[in-house]
Amino acid sequence: MDDPVKAGSAGAGFHLGSLSGGATLLRLLERARSVEEIEELLLAAAVHPDGAGFARAQLLRWEPEHDRLSEVRRASGPHGSPALADFVHQVRNASRIGADGESAGNGNGAAQGSEDGGAHGGVLDLPLSLEVARLDGVCAAAWSRGGIALGAGASSGAPWPGPATGAVVLHRGSRPHALLVGEWEGDEQVAQRPAALEGLRQLALTALETLARTAESRRRAGQIAAVCELEHAILSALNLAEALRLALDVAARGVNGRGAALWLQSVGRGPRLEITHGMNGERESLGRALQPLAEQVAVDGRARVLEAPDEEPLIAAEAGPAIAPLALLPLSAYGKTLGVIAVYGRVAPAPFEPSGFDATDREFLELVADLAALAVDQARRFEMLRAGDQERRELKARARRQERMAAVGEMAVRLAEEVRNPLASIAGFARRAHRDMSESDPHREYLEVVIREAERLEKRLRESLELAAPEPPTLKLENLNALVQETLKDYGETLVRRRIRLLKKLAPDLPQLLLDSQRLRRVLQNILERSLDLVAVGGRIRVESRKSGEFVVVEIAHDGLHRPGDLLDELFVPFRSGRAGAGAGGLSVAQQLVHEHGGEIRLKSDGEWNTVIAITLPVPDNQDRRKVGAERREIRRDRRAGKNGG
Repeated sequence: MDDPVKAGSAGAGFHLGSLSGGATLLRLLERARSVEEIEELLLAAAVHPDGAGFARAQLLRWEPEHDRLSEVRRASGPHGSPALADFVHQVRNASRIGADGESAGNGNGAAQGSEDGGAHGGVLDLPLSLEVARLDGVCAAAWSRGGIALGAGASSGAPWPGPATGAVVLHRGSRPHALLVGEWEGDEQVAQRPAALEGLRQLALTALETLARTAESRRRAGQIAAVCELEHAILSALNLAEALRLALDVAARGVNGRGAALWLQSVGRGPRLEITHGMNGERESLGRALQPLAEQVAVDGRARVLEAPDEEPLIAAEAGPAIAPLALLPLSAYGKTLGVIAVYGRVAPAPFEPSGFDATDREFLELVADLAALAVDQARRFEMLRAGDQERRELKARARRQERMAAVGEMAVRLAEEVRNPLASIAGFARRAHRDMSESDPHREYLEVVIREAERLEKRLRESLELAAPEPPTLKLENLNALVQETLKDYGETLVRRRIRLLKKLAPDLPQLLLDSQRLRRVLQNILERSLDLVAVGGRIRVESRKSGEFVVVEIAHDGLHRPGDLLDELFVPFRSGRAGAGAGGLSVAQQLVHEHGGEIRLKSDGEWNTVIAITLPVPDNQDRRKVGAERREIRRDRRAGKNGG
């Protein structure tokens, strides 16, 4: 037998004088690496003569969710006097209770039941399962005290009816872990039995606490390693989707979660489910079931941890059991919520692992959520930087293009000024020759072509010079519909000759506007000429005017086809050529003239109309544009006085 020893590393300050195998048991417990090993050692010590000396013993583990005790191990005292260390191996191989209620082996008596089978009424043939509320006798006394109890086992017919029964509650921290019950035969060392049971209780408490701390340390180490992995991934070249997928994997793995989901905020639409993690076939449906709660967390900006999600009204009742426990945390960076991360369920919780998410788990999940939020924020900032770089490159390219266009414009202006006089001479001589030529002269038609082309060139040159050096407009109140009608008359012959259908819809309620009629007529002419150049024979042109709020809109649309590669945005660029005969300077001049009137000119495609050019002119204060300085201010002052007087 081992010599009596002080509790030493057991750390409880008790004396194991009556537990003669205490030193050996203590060394074995210190090497235990699982709850099962500790239970096997305690059961072996309970039935060994150097321990509590039970003739037979059972270990029933507590199931807190059902408040029930279920037998997991049983053992009988050894034959002969084997050393405690050797006997432990026999118990380890024979003490486990199988699904059919049989022990794993005979173990030389380590797990055998009563030899006569009558002392227990056959209760050892099947594993026990007892509700705590139905305990009585020694077991009830020990459980209520949370310690040890000795005496008669229980009432007649109960599992332990013997007169010499002992029970000890094994604790894991402040919570019960199991109940160890045994029966003695004979009256040897009766006085030492209470101390032996107390020694088993204290050793079990110390061993289970040590194992729990070890498991917690391993769990923390795993979480730290997972966080370091995530940090490294965020700082690497992973894209956002890969980083967030890793964040979900790390979050679920760190708390042994069953699954996870992640939402990202979308502008004006709340959080959108982006990534799910877990078992195929259920993770998407569970993610959608959590959508209402994720939206609430995104709005509140506070984490939600639920031990019983089935009681949450925002979650469907059928999804509750599958996602318990549940934690949802906002992804917040720099005071802004960027999304939500959720982790739910437990995958076969390890011993000593809490059933829910404890403070350690929550701290870990908060860290993962912060890292995921930083990854989202970093990705968005990088996207903004890339967009800014792209915009700067486009601005530089546009500036270079405008510089080249300015140089081309200067050359064009000089060329126009140099060409204008010779062209006027050519046109003048051609007109004189045309007048002097008889109607029957076959060359008369050629001169008409020369005159017509010279006039067209003179018009283009005039527009180019006006674009380069515009004169102040001459404004007066005009009827815009009348101006449109007069302009359309100039092209009536062309429309008829080419069989182009004109769809005209002019609103009768348009107010008079302060306009330069010549310049606005030129705007309409330039747009109509370009439309006629693009519309095929038998095509359509639509002209419409209407009042839209505080603006008057004139639309000219046509169904002519675009050339491949024709860019709508470039039609207003000066000196850019369109089709033959359609000078781009026309639309650029039109745009400038409309801007002079305080309006806008836009171009789009709309269904059957391949090109729609809309001229928008403002109505408010349009009449006051003729007045300047003090005179205009006086008019406004008179209006305010009239309102106050009314």
